[in-house]
Amino acid sequence: MTFTVEQKNLLTKLMASENLTVEHQKIHTAKFDPVNRVLYLPIWQDMTGFMYDHLGGHEVGHALYTPADGWHDASIDKTKGKNFKSFLNVVEDARIEKKVTSKFPGLKTSFRKGFQELLDRDFFGIKYRNVNDLPFIERLNLYTKSQYTAEYIKFTTEEMVYVTKVQNLETWEDVLALTGEIYDYSKGEQFDKQMEKQMRDFEMFGDDSDGDYDDSDSDFEYDTEEDEDGQPVKGKNSKSSDEKSEDKNKNTEGSSGVDDTETDDSDSDFEKEPELDRFKNSAESDRDQFSPECRTDDSYRQNENSLLDAKCKPYLYVDIPTVNVKNVFTPAKRVQELLNNYYAGQIVEGSFDNAYVQKLVSDFKNKNDRYVGLLAKEFEMRKAAKAFSKSKLSDTGDIDINKLCNYKFDDNIFRKVMLVPKGKSHGLILLLDCSGSMSDNMAGSIEQILVLSMFCRKVNIPFSVYGFTDCSETYQIDRGLDKFANRKVNDHSFSRKVGELSFSNVQLREYINSKMSNVEFTKSLRNLILLKESYVYNRGRYNRVGRPESENLSNTPLIQAVFAVGSILNNFRTTNNLDITSLVIVHDGDADNSSNHNVEVEHRNNEGRTIKSVYGYGFDIRSTNVVIRDRKNKFEYALCPDKNKVYSYYTNEELLRSALEWIRVVGKTKVFGFFILATRASHAKNAIRGRYYLEDGNSIEDLRRSDMSKAFDMEKTLIKKFKEEKFLISNTKGYDSFYLIAGGSDLQTEEEELEITGSVTSHKLKTAFMKMAKKKQVNRVLVSKFIQGMAV
Repeated sequence: MTFTVEQKNLLTKLMASENLTVEHQKIHTAKFDPVNRVLYLPIWQDMTGFMYDHLGGHEVGHALYTPADGWHDASIDKTKGKNFKSFLNVVEDARIEKKVTSKFPGLKTSFRKGFQELLDRDFFGIKYRNVNDLPFIERLNLYTKSQYTAEYIKFTTEEMVYVTKVQNLETWEDVLALTGEIYDYSKGEQFDKQMEKQMRDFEMFGDDSDGDYDDSDSDFEYDTEEDEDGQPVKGKNSKSSDEKSEDKNKNTEGSSGVDDTETDDSDSDFEKEPELDRFKNSAESDRDQFSPECRTDDSYRQNENSLLDAKCKPYLYVDIPTVNVKNVFTPAKRVQELLNNYYAGQIVEGSFDNAYVQKLVSDFKNKNDRYVGLLAKEFEMRKAAKAFSKSKLSDTGDIDINKLCNYKFDDNIFRKVMLVPKGKSHGLILLLDCSGSMSDNMAGSIEQILVLSMFCRKVNIPFSVYGFTDCSETYQIDRGLDKFANRKVNDHSFSRKVGELSFSNVQLREYINSKMSNVEFTKSLRNLILLKESYVYNRGRYNRVGRPESENLSNTPLIQAVFAVGSILNNFRTTNNLDITSLVIVHDGDADNSSNHNVEVEHRNNEGRTIKSVYGYGFDIRSTNVVIRDRKNKFEYALCPDKNKVYSYYTNEELLRSALEWIRVVGKTKVFGFFILATRASHAKNAIRGRYYLEDGNSIEDLRRSDMSKAFDMEKTLIKKFKEEKFLISNTKGYDSFYLIAGGSDLQTEEEELEITGSVTSHKLKTAFMKMAKKKQVNRVLVSKFIQGMAV
């Protein structure tokens, strides 16, 4: 049975339906933090699936039902005996295993099979021993661990009373009371065995019961001493021959005149009290001095160490920080206000006039309005086709009068109705990379986003478009502050608690959304067309359309942006009553390095006092098992190292995948990625080599290590396809769909014309229309591919 620690860790958390966090650490035995609700498990090796379920489920049972003073490492009242704790372990283990298997019945099989595997490994130290010769507590431990299925273990009638009580335990107080009873019973059991041993010793070396041998008649004295000449000297217990003779005479005299019957009766009365009972009565005061032990429990605790993986990498659990929404998001109203004020100022300064602006807006609409309408029709057709494929014909329960005459021959006399499932409502959030490397692609990206916004508005799909950046000046300007002032400590985008990811700041600026009125949407469209125009390169000539300082380009905090968007997804979905939410990411580069976590460090300040501060330290997935987690939503993602990848780059890629997986699982969101390739042939070639992933999850670069010839042929084919279609679809992890699209001028939409050379024929006309339609889809790849993914 193959499994991963992460899979079983998730299983353990699912079993613990309460607010429970599970961590694997390099410790010898499991422990539980009841205050923070953290269950710490050892890092085990050579484990089967059943054994892991057994041990993990057992510890979950403790976490759910055992109080703090009942855990294995908890202290116990020493007045109850040094071995009382092991008895308590046995009884409490039986109680919590009964309760956890009642709550999760699927664990019963794992517990039984896991116990048998532990038994085969001699975890209880009973190999080559007869189980039924063991003390009661040992048999009870094995019987309860087998889930009461080990029928070969036998109990006396008195012992079965205790077994039944164990099976009916409910509370911790019941455990304490019953453990005391069993402990006292085991004391008596040990006392009895000790007395039996002494009796056997007495029978072996003491008075012979048949009278055949009487050491009182023997001339051999055991207690003798020797004088200086080596001659025997009478000991304190020895008697002279005269004394022996006198004693015999006394016995003879005393027995004369006594009836033989009376002598027999006297002997019978003496034998009524067995020798063992006389020993017990004489040593009853020593009973409480016995301290019985449960060796199977002690052996199990010792053998647990053999399951520990001493050479394993330690685990580092890093929490996702909380987003400070007010420090991250700038609403569309403020962003459009800054754009509007800036371009109004440019018109006043004479850089351009309103006629120029109107022409830009008209050209854009004329170029895209008709195509947006066609896309809307295609979308509705796809939705209708999907709904029809799920529709079914059903009986209504009402009799069809026209079929009633056939009731003798056909049971199908009821009216039919076509049941068509209600279509699902969609929503869209788009993230636009506002980094410096996007300057050549920003004009085309904005144009594609505007086409997508017009489409969503036409088909009533709720949407919001954000640009993400980490520019400090932008943060200050958006909030009306001095752009040169330093950000305050409480202005961080994310919380900075110990154990959380240490993130730099990020700003998400909303440009346009579906909640805008027609007037607001028109103004936003106008401002964004002007912003797009400011990025258009006019072959060295002065571009009269500028950009406000709030639109400065900076870095690519993509990981931070994804986690930040996750904080508003639930509100976005609830407000718009959505069934499906999609996240579209448009970028052209790698995410900024964010593989750090917060640690607390002591240091001395300028005054010489020792203080504690929180700093961000990097983590190394080569030497540490790093797990990104969201405790609130019970999400975990283990970062997996790859020896063939550059360490720092791959660590950040894995962190991005964890963010994407988190928003897909927790945010219930589809993720579409559009990676823009530069116009340079070498850049596109390298990007395809490193970013195009095959169905098996390997890139062309990975394939080159194993089969250079095959990689070369595939790379050549992909480059040719990319030049023709201007995009490639990659199987990139973390995304539902990932597209490599051409950047630069290829990203901008163009006015398509019907081109026919020579005489016009029906075949040429058909071919020309198909080419024009395909060219429209290529030019508007963002919206066309997105529609295909949404129409479900």
